[in-house]
Amino acid sequence: MSQLARLVGMSKSALWAVEQGRVSPTISTLWKVANALGVTFGELVEQSLYIAENGVEVRLIERRNNKEVYLMRLGAGATRYADPHENSPLEVVHVIEGAMIVGPLDAPKYVWEGETAKFYGGEPHLYMAVGGGAVAVVTMFYHSQRRSVKRWYLNATPIAPEGVRDLLEPDVNNEILAYAISAVNKRRLPERYLDLLLFDVLFAEYNTLTGRLTLPKAVVQARSVSPPQARTTSFEQNFDVYEYLLYEPLHPGYAEQAVYVAYELYKRGVTDIVSVACGPAYHERMLAELLPGVKISCVESSPFFKKLSLIQMLDDVPADTSAVVSFGASHHIENFLEWMSSKLKSGGLLIVADEFIADYNGEQERRRNVVTHHLRYLLDIPLKRYRVELLSAYHAARGGRVRLALDILAKTYHDISRELGEGGDDVEKAFLHFYKLELTSLLLGVAYIEERMTSAEKFVGAASALGLRLAARYRVYPTGRESGTYVLVFRKL
Repeated sequence: MSQLARLVGMSKSALWAVEQGRVSPTISTLWKVANALGVTFGELVEQSLYIAENGVEVRLIERRNNKEVYLMRLGAGATRYADPHENSPLEVVHVIEGAMIVGPLDAPKYVWEGETAKFYGGEPHLYMAVGGGAVAVVTMFYHSQRRSVKRWYLNATPIAPEGVRDLLEPDVNNEILAYAISAVNKRRLPERYLDLLLFDVLFAEYNTLTGRLTLPKAVVQARSVSPPQARTTSFEQNFDVYEYLLYEPLHPGYAEQAVYVAYELYKRGVTDIVSVACGPAYHERMLAELLPGVKISCVESSPFFKKLSLIQMLDDVPADTSAVVSFGASHHIENFLEWMSSKLKSGGLLIVADEFIADYNGEQERRRNVVTHHLRYLLDIPLKRYRVELLSAYHAARGGRVRLALDILAKTYHDISRELGEGGDDVEKAFLHFYKLELTSLLLGVAYIEERMTSAEKFVGAASALGLRLAARYRVYPTGRESGTYVLVFRKL
């Protein structure tokens, strides 16, 4: 008993308590005991017995010859680190729900529902949920003597800007809106109205894009808010809404969307709007600054964001609504266009500010476009950390090697998450938090989980089929020849 306790790294009394059944062992403890005894994990646990630790649940469901099969559940944000297993197991992880990063620490893989990853379990490895929870069937083939095959790819070639953005006509009889249009058209650092949220975020973005990482005051002030205690909506389960509140304003093109939407509302004389899925309501506050005479209401399902909002809340979009706006939400909401078409009155206005990828034919091309689109936002930020990895993933995807790009991003996502777990709140760490948010969107978007991004062409076509005619189209922030942040304006026929 003393020798086993020493090998496992536990006191003899603690190990004795586990053996007597007075203390429930963790997954990590059982693996250490199995390795020390030279037996498999399954030989220590009863079949169908659940063992849980730090948001991870494991249940043995089959044991035969040199094969053991487990059902593994990872809670939202859960990560399990595993020491090398004895008996040289080949691990086969088949995801049946959600998305995971699994495999050796230096070369993990990204897999999602219906996908399988294989790796050698005789070296340090991990299982990490991406977004919400994940479920996988893990099969271990012992005495396989198979090592992981690792591929290395490096291409840090800088990328040139692609695509053009649309400018706005500055002839408006509204001093603040005119100044905002001038700043956005010229991408010039604003010098006035810096006490307003819009110009605070614009100033920080333009400063950042010219090489000086800058946080908006709004990000610093939001740190005083307490994180939510529960995740109730689909969006809350897949994204950390507290991180979203703090760091989403660091997104390139974030504040510009409000200027383009305000321009369209001003030009069309709209005085009453409903904003759908307004989240932290940053954009709605910007609209109120630019158009103080416009009445703004919000529809939001997240209890966390509803509690924080200073904007009037509605349970649903009222029937025969005259104008609806949506910032960054159309690709998160199933049947978004059907919902909007059913609520707008004839002649009603729908303004969608959102991200769109380049047009595509087939799933592989869609995934490629999702990867390159999101990475362009990150590569526009002058942060040296992880730049080589992001560039390598970008070039791999552009070259059609999407799986290789995802393998690079799996390790990058894990490494960023682990670094953020060490704490710190400096400017670079704040941007790394945004990196994690954007990479979460990328990875979930590839798997078509929560993020259902499409092209502007396909979106306009779907809207037209529902009686929503395109009235105006602006590209606010390009991420490629066709992709980027757009503002699309529709009229209900």
